[in-house]
Amino acid sequence: MTTWMTDIIQATDSGATFKARNDISKFSEQLGLRRLPIFRYDATLESLDSLHARIDGITAGVKAGDTVYYQFPTYNGVQFEKTFVQHMHIRQVNLVAVLHDVEFLRFPSTTYFDEITYLNNFDVVIVHNYRMETVLKEYGLKSNAVNLNIFDYSVNVQIPDRKKIEKKIIVAGSLNKSDYLKNWSYKIPIIAYGKQPNYSISSQVDYRGVLSPNQIVQKLPSGFGLVWDVNTNQYENSEEYAKYNNPHKVSLYIASGLPVIVKRGTAIATMVQTYNLGIIIDSLDELEEKIHQLTERQLDGIMIQVNHFKMLLTTGFFTKHAIIETEFQIAMGYPERSLFYE
Repeated sequence: MTTWMTDIIQATDSGATFKARNDISKFSEQLGLRRLPIFRYDATLESLDSLHARIDGITAGVKAGDTVYYQFPTYNGVQFEKTFVQHMHIRQVNLVAVLHDVEFLRFPSTTYFDEITYLNNFDVVIVHNYRMETVLKEYGLKSNAVNLNIFDYSVNVQIPDRKKIEKKIIVAGSLNKSDYLKNWSYKIPIIAYGKQPNYSISSQVDYRGVLSPNQIVQKLPSGFGLVWDVNTNQYENSEEYAKYNNPHKVSLYIASGLPVIVKRGTAIATMVQTYNLGIIIDSLDELEEKIHQLTERQLDGIMIQVNHFKMLLTTGFFTKHAIIETEFQIAMGYPERSLFYE
């Protein structure tokens, strides 16, 4: 029996969509999973007969009893998502969803696909964290769940440990979710990377344009990586969604050796606090005070943790751990249990 991981094939971009999926494919391959390539395209323009033929071609090597890890969503359209699952059920394979985003939580007013009913077609669903698992179960998820906890981040070259961190702010990613940059008035220096947003960035922000995921992890300057998405017209529910998701930019910052600054109450804040990976604040107004209050000893302690955690992220620890736990659930039919010895 063979275990497969879908591998979404698309043009490389500067965002998390391509990078996160590609890294999961890469790290799962290191565990012996085989890649199942799926080209990203608009399946809404395709006839049903053509779609069936396409999926038959994609999954020609998949046999009864195999396990298929399906990275969801593919963004190939609802019909593609549903038809793929139907084909796998006909093949009698074990089916695992690897969640990258949950659209009805992310865009509640414009998402009409019943993702909960869809996800209940999977034997196991790999979710971002315990909070996401909890809210999905409140909405009716019945499938077993495994927590990823944080996205890994592969690198092409070894990133040296940072010994010291400058007291400045780094922002990277989708700047359309960071429109506080248009009125940035804090004295602490700030550097931003990403596609030009649909607003004018404040002249107080050192905007450095776009770098690819493999470039930016090597070139981020010393500072604190800020994770602070806000609601905008384009991203209506960013602040609520942050209570459940793992922002990929956290993984970027840590892989680059930067401590992070996150908002209290977000899902990722639990991990930052547990492993001492940075600072947790309630408001951007606290930024300067919290950073300047850090003693050298406190900052050294954070950097030791960040450098250790960086090694885990860049070697795929969390992806591999989630897959191993999932394999246990498929084999045994229930989650792994702690063993206690008397």
